[in-house]
Amino acid sequence: MAEKLFPLGTKHFNITPKDENRPMEDEWVVSLKEDNHAQVGSLRFEDGLFNGEVKVAVELNPEYDKTMFVQEVYYSMARFVFRIKDVREICTECRHENDNRVRGLEKAGYVRRETKDGVDHYSMTKQKSSWTGLYIMIGLISGFIIGLTVSNLWMGTIGGVLTGAIIGYLLDKRDANNQI
Repeated sequence: MAEKLFPLGTKHFNITPKDENRPMEDEWVVSLKEDNHAQVGSLRFEDGLFNGEVKVAVELNPEYDKTMFVQEVYYSMARFVFRIKDVREICTECRHENDNRVRGLEKAGYVRRETKDGVDHYSMTKQKSSWTGLYIMIGLISGFIIGLTVSNLWMGTIGGVLTGAIIGYLLDKRDANNQI
């Protein structure tokens, strides 16, 4: 059964594209969860996907352009776009004087990359999965245990580490392929 992607839910908002078949090309609606889904803002992706980078612009009504709301919206959009196979980075921009927007972006995990003409450019890059390291450690521990039980610590340890590395590599590969 296919997983339902929309609406993207946050603590306070539902974020939904106007056309679910073309989410990257069409405008999105930011609406309240509680108050009969009243629209409090909109967002859009600018210029589509270019070199693995997508740019998002968010407009919120002034009473909702506060740090925690900005953080919710931008974090939710980053989680959405990083599920798309070719996206490696999401970026946006805001006025340097807009303290609520700046703090919200930083709390959502965006990093300021540069400032031009009073406009700060922020972005977040997709993190690589790292199952391999975890499974090497699990393999090391299980290898010690197996080595102690069969009275050959070297063979158990080497076998456990190799098995852990293979399992971790396969899981990392699966994660890279299981994107939209």
